[in-house]
Amino acid sequence: MFDYNYIIIMNVLIGLCVYNNEKGLPNVLSNIMQIIKSNIFNRVDIVVFYDISTDKSLEILELSDLRHNIEIIMNKAERFNIRTQNIAVARNAILQYVRENPTYDYFIMMDSNEYACIGEINTDVIKYVMNRTDEWDSISFDREAGYYDTWALSFDPYIYSSFHCENTDVVFKKMRLKFNNTLDYYKKNTPDTFIEVYSAFNGFAIYKTSVFIDCSYSSLIKFDLFPKHILTKQIKTTKCKFIKVLNGDCEHRAFHLEAIQKHKAKIRICTRSLFKKLPVSNLELRGPA
Repeated sequence: MFDYNYIIIMNVLIGLCVYNNEKGLPNVLSNIMQIIKSNIFNRVDIVVFYDISTDKSLEILELSDLRHNIEIIMNKAERFNIRTQNIAVARNAILQYVRENPTYDYFIMMDSNEYACIGEINTDVIKYVMNRTDEWDSISFDREAGYYDTWALSFDPYIYSSFHCENTDVVFKKMRLKFNNTLDYYKKNTPDTFIEVYSAFNGFAIYKTSVFIDCSYSSLIKFDLFPKHILTKQIKTTKCKFIKVLNGDCEHRAFHLEAIQKHKAKIRICTRSLFKKLPVSNLELRGPA
């Protein structure tokens, strides 16, 4: 058991990328309020990168009980055709805010969609990992509704996006099975051990500012960031070659791999569920909630 009375008081910034998120945003803001009330952090600020939306996202932000904690960055640039390129721009803008306001020991990237972070948050799980900050530089979490974010995952030997492999379905199924088995093993046998990966997000991750401040999100596939022996191992394991495209990768992968290359960053997954599964939902969900 960990003694939560000895948590070092820290400041944190929570970054949200908002674009047509009116369905999930109220639950996400409610969970942020619970983080604030938990007093895990000395100060919690919220920065929203807002892309001009066609729904009530902006109104929800402006009328929220958290409105005095929220700084909104309005995107005035033209949007790209590639979704992850737009998200990378948003996350980098939030990261730049952290650079320009060097008072945050940690920053959190949190999705504001209608499935990732809308179940009730268990802030004790955040307390649990904040008592073990020597073991991670980035920490993400499982969810009661299931681990959905295979897109952002990179782990031995599956480091390259399955969406950019020949026979995508074959690679995806093998990768999914391998990770689910790994997750089940850790939960049953070593539940207090964090899973070591190259990249992971699952809708919510905490970062040490000092380790990631000089890194950037990118949808580009940067081969110079990938350990060559793991790439070779993935091809041998899956018997599927890579499709070498320049753009369209998950924006988290380059971010995490750059931090590993520059600072030997420890990217970890906590097997405890941060968000509870919604018992009933009237949302039109696109994924498991």
